[in-house]
Amino acid sequence: MSKKLNIVSFNVPYPPDFGGAIDVFYKLKSLSDEGVRIHLHTFEYGRGRPSELEKYCEKVFYYKRDQSFFNGILLSPYIVTSRKNKDLIKNLNAFPAPILFEGIHTTAPLKSKTLKSEGTYVRMHNLEHDYYKGLFRTEPNIIKKLFYWVEAKRLKRYQKNLNTADMILSISPADQSYFEVNLKAKSTFIPAFHPNVKVRHLKKKGYFALFHGDLSIWDNRKAAHFLVGVFGKLDIPLIIAGRTEDKKLLEKIEAAKNLKFISLETQDQLDDLLQRAHINIFWSSNASGIKIKLLNALYNGRFCLVNKPVVDGSDLEDLCEVVDDEKSLVYKAIQLMDVEFSDEHYYHRKEKMAPYDNEQNTRRLLEVLKL
Repeated sequence: MSKKLNIVSFNVPYPPDFGGAIDVFYKLKSLSDEGVRIHLHTFEYGRGRPSELEKYCEKVFYYKRDQSFFNGILLSPYIVTSRKNKDLIKNLNAFPAPILFEGIHTTAPLKSKTLKSEGTYVRMHNLEHDYYKGLFRTEPNIIKKLFYWVEAKRLKRYQKNLNTADMILSISPADQSYFEVNLKAKSTFIPAFHPNVKVRHLKKKGYFALFHGDLSIWDNRKAAHFLVGVFGKLDIPLIIAGRTEDKKLLEKIEAAKNLKFISLETQDQLDDLLQRAHINIFWSSNASGIKIKLLNALYNGRFCLVNKPVVDGSDLEDLCEVVDDEKSLVYKAIQLMDVEFSDEHYYHRKEKMAPYDNEQNTRRLLEVLKL
C-alpha cells in the first residue's frame, strides 16, 4: 500500500531561505525519501514556481493568494482569509489522503463542510498571535502597527478552530506546552526540519563575529542597527550579512573600520561565513517558535551568543551564551573571542542536537500521520 499525503503550504517553500520555508522544504524532501507520494498545495505570491519541488512531489498545485483590502477588514485573520480557496478544497478531495496544513495560515479548509480527508494535521511554526504581538511592539510604522495589533487579536480568537484537527504538530517545547494547556486538540512536539546531517567539528578559532538574517524584517534590521552601534566601539570584527536597502545601516557600517556588510546571495556563501566566524550573534525582540537560523549555526558554527527571546522555550539555552543587555553582550563577546571551541564544546553540542535528527523525526512524523 502506497503512502500518500496532501501538504498545504502557506508559501512556496523553495528556495528554503527563511525559517518556515526551510522546515517545509526539508520535510518534503525527507518524506519523499521515505517513499511518500506527496501532493503539494502552495500559495504563490512572488516566489515563482520552481521546478525543484517536482523532484519530491507527485503533483504541485499553485493558488493565488487574495491580498485584497476586503480580506483585511473581516473578523477572521487576514493571513487565513487571504488563503481561502475553493479550488484547494476540490483538489484536496480529489486525492484521498491525510492533510498536513503548514501554519495556521492554511487552515481555512478545516471550517469547510465539504472537505474530505483521511486525517487533518496542523504544523504550527510558532504561536502566531504572540508573533504578531511582537511585531506590534517593535513596528515603527503606525499603519502597520495597527494591523499587527488587530491581526494578533483575530488570531487569538481564531485558534480555537484548530480543535477540529486530529493533531497539532508543535515546533518547540514551549509551544507544545501552550497547546496542551490552551487547546482541546491533541498535540505533539516534532522538531524543525533543516538541511543539516551532522554537527561540524571546527577545531581552529574563527576570525570574526557574524550576524545574519532577512533584513527586510524590521526586527532583524533593528537588531542590526543595535549591534553596529555596540561593535562599532569595540575592536572585534563584525560582519552583517543579508540583503538590505537600509542606507542608514550601510552608512554606519561603512564608517567603522571593524564592521563589514556582505550581501548574502547563496547558501554556500552563508556556510562559508558560519565556518569562519568565531561567534554567531542572534538578537531579537520577539520570542516565537524556534529560530531555524540558530539551529543552522549550531550545526555549522562555533559559539552562539544570543539574547533571551531567541532561545526562550527552545530547550537550546545551554548550547548558547545568553545575555540580556549591551553591557553583558560586550563582556561575553570579548571573552569568547579568546576562547577556543574545544572538543568538550563539540561533544556536548552533538549530544544535545540529537533530537533534531531529520531521519529520526521523519519516522516520528510518519507514525503521527499513520503512514
